[in-house]
Amino acid sequence: MKYIILLLFISINLSAQPVYELCGAEIQKEIRASTSSNISWSVMPLIPYQVNNDVMTITFRDLGTYVITATFSNDACYSDNKVVIKIIECKETFIWIPTAFTPNGDNDNEEFGAYGINIVEFKMAIWNRWGEMIFMSHDLNKRWNGSYNNRACEDDVYTYKIYYKDINNKNHEKIGRVTLIK
Repeated sequence: MKYIILLLFISINLSAQPVYELCGAEIQKEIRASTSSNISWSVMPLIPYQVNNDVMTITFRDLGTYVITATFSNDACYSDNKVVIKIIECKETFIWIPTAFTPNGDNDNEEFGAYGINIVEFKMAIWNRWGEMIFMSHDLNKRWNGSYNNRACEDDVYTYKIYYKDINNKNHEKIGRVTLIK
């Protein structure tokens, strides 16, 4: 009597990035499996999710590490795969640029410059109405005091250009106008 042994290897591949940033109240992500039949899903720790065949849509509301498991089974075979996802604090970049300032000696709104978080490189240039560069800074905390060559500038509208690189290594450029009022 002859016996035939048949080995069947089944695998499930899950696709998802390992790290996401939580920048609002929640983040929703899809995790896909490489097969669409007979899959059961689980998440540890338990959080809300929805399943549609081979796609799990999961809602993260808290920072932490989550283990998602997809299990394939039929009458003869069983296979599972896990993916670990880490939800970290948002590294969102923010920059605010005022539209006016008053360098008049009252110690209120005396200087012009950008304010921001998660900025790793910075450059700001300011020009007068004749296109002459009157201020340059490579430091986010160094601000223009409304003077040029140690003389107070006139009340006027000045043009600025700001280049910056954020913590996520993305380059940005802002061009605008600022009004100097004494």
